[in-house]
Parts: sequence; C-alpha cells; structure tokens
Amino acid sequence: VASSTQDRSVALPVGAMMAARIRRLETQLQEVDTALADSPPPPPLGREVSGADVIVTIGTSALVEQVADVVRRIEEVVNQAYTYRRVSRADVRDRLAMGDAGLRANRVLHLAWRGDELLGACSSTYQPPWTPEGCGHWGLLSVIPEAQSTGVASALVRAAELRLAAACEMIQIEYEYTPGDEYSGRLLQWYEGKCGFECPSGPPRNDRRYTQFRKCFKRVGPEL
Repeated sequence: VASSTQDRSVALPVGAMMAARIRRLETQLQEVDTALADSPPPPPLGREVSGADVIVTIGTSALVEQVADVVRRIEEVVNQAYTYRRVSRADVRDRLAMGDAGLRANRVLHLAWRGDELLGACSSTYQPPWTPEGCGHWGLLSVIPEAQSTGVASALVRAAELRLAAACEMIQIEYEYTPGDEYSGRLLQWYEGKCGFECPSGPPRNDRRYTQFRKCFKRVGPEL
C-alpha cells in the first residue's frame, strides 16, 4: 500500500495539470465571448425530419418553468433510449442548471424538439477531466424510438459539434462494440463511418467472445 507521502507526490502534479487546463479553457472561452459579443444571437439549429422542423436548443433551469413536466420528459427520453436508468430527475435538473452559464458553460444539454414534442437529447462538454487537453466530448445521445433513423441524432450531433468546434481541437466519443451483434454493427458504421470518428487502436477485433470498448476521436475547428 502506498504511503500518504507517496500519494501526495502523485496527486499534486495531477492537480496542477488540471488547474492549468482549466485556466487555458477559461482563456479560450474569453476569446469566444469577445468574438460573439457584438454578434446577434444565432437562431436555434434545425433539421428537417419527416417533413417537420426539428429544433435543437440548449437546456437551462428556466426550461423547468417554461415547459410543463420537462424534467420527467427528459428523464424518460434518456432512460428509454439506454434501456436502463441512466439519469435521475436530480441529474436532469443539474444538467439543465449547467446551461445557465450560457457561452461560458463547460457542459450543456442539447434538446431536440418538434413543436412541443421532445425527440431527443445529447450532452457536449468543452473539457471533461477524462479527455486530452483541448479535446471536447459529446455523449448521452438519446432519441425516442419513433424518431430514430429520421435525422434527429444527426441534428443533435451537429449542434454539439458546432458548439465544441469554437473552443476545441478534437472531439472524443466512446461506445461498446460486440462483433456479430447487429446493433453494435450499426454503431460502428455510424460513429466511425458517417460521423467521421477514428479509433487509434484500429479496426475492431473480430472476436465474438469479447465486447470491445471503442474510444474514438475527430479533429474539428471553427470552420466546421
């Protein structure tokens, strides 16, 4: 068992590295603030889905007062997509509150709507603690079953990546892949095909005995 002195000698550099990453991220966000200060607010990002407009917005605490039962609705959309209890109502409220910081929010929750109907959700984070420096992340991608394969997920991902491209050089995503599993095959084609992510470990192993954890990256920039 490592001694307390050894523990401190390891923890201090890691803490200093994270503090430096946070300071650099704050500088990047200040640059984004300056660039957008004199610009009109952008319209919500939309995408035609089944002939109707799908609008992607960023959730905030104000949404709780504006939209009836929205916390429960978000909870159901996410947990139904994951097929297990991925988030609680407290988690949803916390995620909505993160969006209150506006442009300076590190993590936000994107929500896809058709009129008053909530179709899906996705999170985006400028700098999570588990990604390399300058590498953003999107995840929690959830779409209600009846709206899947209609472009809702693409609209959510587009909104998340446009946001991240303003302050990040790369984006990281993760998923599990099981050879021979039809759903895993669709994920592989979508993430590493249509979405353009690449896994540093190369193509997945064709061994049906194991489920593989795929951590993938894509370079982005302001021109996205």
